[in-house]
Amino acid sequence: MVEHELTQIPNFSSIVPMSRTFVLRLRHFHQLILALTIALFAVSLNASIPQTLAGEALPSDINPVTSVIRVGNMISAPVQIDGEELFRVASNIPLEIDKKGDNISIKQRAKLIENELDAILNNQLYGGLFAKGFEPNTLTLTVKKEKENFVIFASDQDELRERAIMTVTPIDAEFNGYSLDIWAKKLTILIKKALLKGYEQRQPAYLYQASLWVLGVILLSSLLSFGVYLLQKRLSQQKLILTQQKPEFNLAENSPHSDPTDLNNQVQIHEATEQQKRWDKKLSKNQYQRLVLKLVQLLIWVLAVWKMTQFFPQTRLFSIWLSHDPFFLLIIFLFVMFAIRISTLTIDAFLQSIQDHYNLNPMELNRQELRFVTYSVVLKGVSKVIWIILGLIVALDSLEIPIAPVVAGVGIIGIALSFGSQNLIRDVLNGIFILLEDQYAVGDYITVGETSGYVEYMNLRITQVRGKEGRLTTLTNGSINIVHNQTKEWARIDFKTTITYQSNVDLALDVMKKVIEQMSQEPDWKKSILTPVMSSGVSDLLDTGVELEIRIKTSPGAQWKIACEYRRRLKLAFDQQGIKFGKFEQTVFLPEVSQLLSRQIINH
Repeated sequence: MVEHELTQIPNFSSIVPMSRTFVLRLRHFHQLILALTIALFAVSLNASIPQTLAGEALPSDINPVTSVIRVGNMISAPVQIDGEELFRVASNIPLEIDKKGDNISIKQRAKLIENELDAILNNQLYGGLFAKGFEPNTLTLTVKKEKENFVIFASDQDELRERAIMTVTPIDAEFNGYSLDIWAKKLTILIKKALLKGYEQRQPAYLYQASLWVLGVILLSSLLSFGVYLLQKRLSQQKLILTQQKPEFNLAENSPHSDPTDLNNQVQIHEATEQQKRWDKKLSKNQYQRLVLKLVQLLIWVLAVWKMTQFFPQTRLFSIWLSHDPFFLLIIFLFVMFAIRISTLTIDAFLQSIQDHYNLNPMELNRQELRFVTYSVVLKGVSKVIWIILGLIVALDSLEIPIAPVVAGVGIIGIALSFGSQNLIRDVLNGIFILLEDQYAVGDYITVGETSGYVEYMNLRITQVRGKEGRLTTLTNGSINIVHNQTKEWARIDFKTTITYQSNVDLALDVMKKVIEQMSQEPDWKKSILTPVMSSGVSDLLDTGVELEIRIKTSPGAQWKIACEYRRRLKLAFDQQGIKFGKFEQTVFLPEVSQLLSRQIINH
C-alpha cells in the first residue's frame, strides 16, 4: 500500500470580514464551512490508494532522495525505483579519490542498477498499450556466485530471459550489516516485491483508481481555492472602503500659513494622531491578510500538484523533488514574511511602551509621537533588510550552495561599489545623525535651502518634504547641511506693522499688547499662546511710517494660525482707535505747472 504523509493546511480563521466600523470579524458559519473544507482536503491528501495486486508494502520506508553519504572509509548511494529507495550500494574510498572528494563511481553504479530495473518494468515484451516487461506469476529472481561476489538475475521463464540486475559485493553486505549470502537473498526479496509493485502500478486498474483520486484532489483544491478567492475579493472591497474613509487629518498640510493640525490644543492633536494610527493599522492588517491569502492559494495548488504526482510511478520522482527544494524555499519565504510582520508589531509595541513610561505634557507627548513615527519607519526598514538577508543565506544553504564564497563575493562587490557609492554612505551616515540628534521628525515644518514644507517621510537615505501647492520634494540626507525647524519645542511670531507718523505710537503699542493678551485668555488660544508679549517697541523708521514690532511665543505649529487671527483683530482695534496704517507717500514739485496754475487763478 502506498503511504502518504499528512499535509497540514494553514488555518484561515484569522481572515475575517470587516464591519461598518472596519473591525474584522468572522461569522460562525464561515468558520464551520472553512474548517470542513480544510478537513476534507487534509483527509484527501492523507488517504492512500487501495492495496493492489502487489500485496504487502515494501519493508523499507518511503525515504526522500538522499545524496551519497560516507560512513568511516565507505561511501554509499541509494538505489531507487519509482522514487522509493530500496537499498544502498557501497564501496571503499581509495586514498587518491578520498583526497579529491570524488564519488562519481558509486553514483554511476547505483544508476546502472536503476536503469536495469526500469528496463524490466517499462519493456513491452508482451505487446499491448501498457508496459509489461515480465509475467508476474512466473517472475523469478536467482542468485549466482561469481568469484567473490554474487550476481542477481531476473527471468519469467518466457519472454524475459535471464537478465543480470546487479552484482552484490562484500562491501555492500558489510555496509548493511549482513553476510554476503544473506544480504544477496534479502535483496532478491526486496527487488522482486518492488518489481511486482511497479508492475501493478502500471496496469489499467491502478491507473484508473489514481485518475479518480487526481480528479478528487483537483475538485477539492478548486473548491478551497474558490473560497480563498471569495475572501480575497471581500478584503479588496474592505480596502476600497478604508481608502475612501481615510481620516482627513494629516500632519503634513501643504500650506505654511495655517496651523498644520487645524486644532486648538495639543490634546486634540494627540487624539487625531491616534485616530490616524488606528486607520493605518487597519489598512496594514488588510494588506497583510490579502498577502497571506495569496500565499495560501499558491500553497494549495503546490500541494495539489505534489499530491497528484505521487499517484503515478512515472511522476513520483518529481513529487519527491517538489517536496524538497521548492517546498523548503516556500517555507523559508513564509517564515521571512511572518518574521517581518512580527518584527513590525514588536517595534510598535516597544516604542509604545517607552512612550507610555514617561508622563509628559500634551505638547511634549505630541513631539515624542512625531519622533517615534520616524524611528518606527527606520527600524522597520532595517529589520526587513536583516530578515531578507537571513532568508537568502538559509535558502542558499538549503540548495547546498556554499555560503562562504557567496558572502566573500558579495563583500568584494560591496567594497568595489563603495568607491562609487560614497554619496550613498554619506546619506546614510547623515541620516543616522539626524535621527540621533533629533534635528527633525516626520510632521515637522522645515526649511532646507530654498525648500520649505512638512516632512512627510524619511529614512536613513532620503527625506521627503511636502511644500506649497502639494509639491513633494525628495532630499538626500547627505545634501542637508543647514536645516531650519519651525515646529520643534516652541515657535515665535515676529509680527511687524507700520503706522503713520501722525498716529500715537504709545497708543498703538498698547493696543497691540492688549489684543494678544486678550487672545491668550480665551480657551481656544490659551494653550497655544505660551508668552503673549516677549518684547515690543519701535523697530524702524521708514518712508511709509513708524514700524512697530511685537514678538509672541507660541506652541510649535500654531504660529501661523495665531498670526492670521491676530492680524484680523489688530485691524479692527486700530480702526476703533483711529490709528492709520502707514502707506507710501511722495511729494513732487513742478515749477512750470505751478506758474501756469497761478496765472489761471489771476485771470479768473
